[in-house]
Amino acid sequence: MARAPQNYASNLQLSSTVADIVGTVTTNTMVVVRKLSFYNSGTVNRTVTVHVVESSGAADTGNTLVVKAIPPGKTWNVIEIQGEILETGMKVQAKQDVGTDVNANCSGADIT
Repeated sequence: MARAPQNYASNLQLSSTVADIVGTVTTNTMVVVRKLSFYNSGTVNRTVTVHVVESSGAADTGNTLVVKAIPPGKTWNVIEIQGEILETGMKVQAKQDVGTDVNANCSGADIT
């Protein structure tokens, strides 16, 4: 088994439409999420929703991991996802309530 460190998202700008933070995991690979954080560069609170989506699924209320309001100028480290193992076909997605003030950073490792 080999582990390859990955930077899945680097200052990825969110919007009100879900975006892939960790893209669909390929066949014969698993992903371990080590760190996921969001930074609000705006001047008002922004609410971020994080989804862990199963194979062939879509982001919805049934797979919401966590929702949190981030104050302006603050970073939110999503401890709820640390160590999450994603299997083939799964992905992590996120969105913010309105605007484009929030940026995502995510790292971990591919296991093959």
